[in-house]
Amino acid sequence: MKKLLLIPALLLLPVMAWAAPDVKVAITAEKVIQIEENGKSVEKRIAADDVQPGDTLVYTMTYENKGDEAATGVVLNDPIPQGTIYIVDSAFGPGADISFSIDGGKNFKQPSMLTYEVNVGGKSEKRKATPEQYTHIRWTVEKIAASRSGMAGFRVRVK
Repeated sequence: MKKLLLIPALLLLPVMAWAAPDVKVAITAEKVIQIEENGKSVEKRIAADDVQPGDTLVYTMTYENKGDEAATGVVLNDPIPQGTIYIVDSAFGPGADISFSIDGGKNFKQPSMLTYEVNVGGKSEKRKATPEQYTHIRWTVEKIAASRSGMAGFRVRVK
């Protein structure tokens, strides 16, 4: 009889161990176009199939915690695509701390803190990085509750 009681208890242990956050991320790229609607120019997003220099693209990450526990300290990194330039103040992500990298995603800081060194006349000089130098964007989301989702993204201009 004791053996029968142990078996159901042991079967429950793996189920309890599986309880965890499970964050899934999907990324989309859309081209921004202007159309006439009721005599006004309106922004519309379409699939980014045909991209030309000067076009504006919007990259959007949709994330969802499919787990049964909250996910904490979630970090989403996204490279800025080669051949594009980040558009200032276009990064969004409600409730996220947004930072940028100029070194291929090794270090992230706020834009005002992004600096690099250049040799000028034999002296090392610090300069503030410009959006053209940004290589990656990071969103740090403090907490994503179970079964909750959110969005983060940014805009770029094609070179």
